[in-house]
Amino acid sequence: MTSTTATNIPPPLEATPAPYYSYWGDPGETPGVDVPTEEATAENTNDDSPMQCGTCTDIDDEEAKKYECAVCFEFMDTPVGCGSCQTRFCRPCLERVANQGGARPKCSHCRAPFTLESIQVDEALQEEMNNCMETVLCPFRGCGKRVPINAIKLHEAQCDHIKMKCKFNEWGCEWIGKKLDLEHHDNHECEFRNEMGRLVNTIREKTLNQTETIARLQGTRVNQMVNTHTRQLLMIRGRNAGNVFDVLAMSYEATCFPGRLAAAKEMWGNMIAHDHPRALVYNVLLVLPLFVCISKCSFWMAIDLSNMAPQHIYRVGLYGMIQHFHVNIVASSAAGLAVFCMIADGGDATHWTEMHVQGTGISYPFMRDIVALGFYVCYFLFVDFMEYWPGIVLLLCTFSFTVTYSSCVASILEKVNGSEEGTLKKNRMWPSVVFALRYACLFQICWVPFEAVKGVIVLRLVKHLSLKHFKLNFTVEETECFLSVIPPSILVVFGAAVTALDHVAIGNGVVKDWSAAFYAWGTGAATLAFLNVFTHTLYLCGQGTGDAIYFEGTNLRNHSNERLQTYNLLPSQRPVYTGINYCVDDNTRKEQESTALDSSSAFIRDASLPSLDLRAESND
Repeated sequence: MTSTTATNIPPPLEATPAPYYSYWGDPGETPGVDVPTEEATAENTNDDSPMQCGTCTDIDDEEAKKYECAVCFEFMDTPVGCGSCQTRFCRPCLERVANQGGARPKCSHCRAPFTLESIQVDEALQEEMNNCMETVLCPFRGCGKRVPINAIKLHEAQCDHIKMKCKFNEWGCEWIGKKLDLEHHDNHECEFRNEMGRLVNTIREKTLNQTETIARLQGTRVNQMVNTHTRQLLMIRGRNAGNVFDVLAMSYEATCFPGRLAAAKEMWGNMIAHDHPRALVYNVLLVLPLFVCISKCSFWMAIDLSNMAPQHIYRVGLYGMIQHFHVNIVASSAAGLAVFCMIADGGDATHWTEMHVQGTGISYPFMRDIVALGFYVCYFLFVDFMEYWPGIVLLLCTFSFTVTYSSCVASILEKVNGSEEGTLKKNRMWPSVVFALRYACLFQICWVPFEAVKGVIVLRLVKHLSLKHFKLNFTVEETECFLSVIPPSILVVFGAAVTALDHVAIGNGVVKDWSAAFYAWGTGAATLAFLNVFTHTLYLCGQGTGDAIYFEGTNLRNHSNERLQTYNLLPSQRPVYTGINYCVDDNTRKEQESTALDSSSAFIRDASLPSLDLRAESND
């Protein structure tokens, strides 16, 4: 620490009055006869003979006692009372009693509770003391002067016979004497008057400078901490579950550092503490891959439109460019319609608003189905834009990532907040997005649209039959949207209509025979059943992955904290590591030694522990 050029000079040392008992005698000593005035000279300034109070000279004892404080037994300067009794005190004495009395201070005489606000000045007694001209003897030995009661306090502050302590008392000088002998002591007797005094002043200056420097550094540190906490508070308040970047940052924290997220979950309280913001997080994670796909198509379309050179048009083809432009426009319009419906719904992020149809008594979430169909059109056209097989592969990858990552993050957040499981399936975007992904894959994998329709009819009929007989379930019922409300009779009518179309197609030679038609029924149903099982599998994989990531992260953090706490113990208090766990108890140690590794394995394991700690620190 560099010293400053300007040195702070502390105030000069001053002598202070000695304690009251130093001029009355020992504590508890009863004052005796005062020293006569003619004997109170400089020769007997160190006389320690007892003295009389002085209230027995020109004023009688009974009259003098009413001017004395009931606490310090000195003449009062400003007489005050507690408000409950007639006893009077010095204002400083009664205020000291109030400050030291705790929550309910009590009067030292009547024991009645009082406060600083209830202290009252006795104006009549104050005026009586001011007008009283009767004199009392100065209480300091050797003085002998008689002073009016109204001037006794002023005389005590100026009396030369008051006993003083040397100004270097706290540095080791034990001299206590009268005020009139103080100058002689300072100039001739005090051992701190020369070099020692200068050393004391130097030490006081250094101490003052260090104290001010420490205070300044502490103030700077406090300001830095306040600024840091203010920025963190603003960051916490500024985090929004509807902000894509905040959701991505939180999901990255959850999947990569779950232990740190669990330890500092207050930092993300606005996003994960309640059901509504947590549902917004899930909605963003489910919808974001779709808009990434649409943005990719729009970017490629912008590149095609910006490059209208003949060789580029010849390579892509005019029909291909028109098709790309048409697909991009339709997909963007469908996405815009879905976004408009999400905004117009105006309900909670956890569910869709059911709209009432006048005159029918029917309530149904129409916006959910419109959003699901809009997302379906976007995913379906994305495959057309990317060409068939590359589009199918990218669509399945998008399907896998959307369901797995969303369920993984949902599982981690459920563990962090201690909430119930399955919250992802209860927010409103889950049925719409999963419906769009499943049926976009179905209608693209099936070459003929009627083949996909046949699969939907078969599985819906199996669903209705299995509820009554076999309890089979090949559908993701919470994501079926409007298909879940279609009654079996309507499905039978649609099945009959499709069969009639197959008959017409066989008659026209479009379909080879009835075996090919029934094969299409089976292929569509098998494809849809596979996609449903695929959805279940992806969801369960995401849940399992989230559980594993959370427990591994928290266990690693707890293990690191245990190791740090262990290093702070004495060697004799540190636990012994066995093959099972840390243990301190001898019986537990003996039970676990049977399963401990051999000495070489233990040595290798102990050698690898520091690297584990480093990983834990980096993970935190």
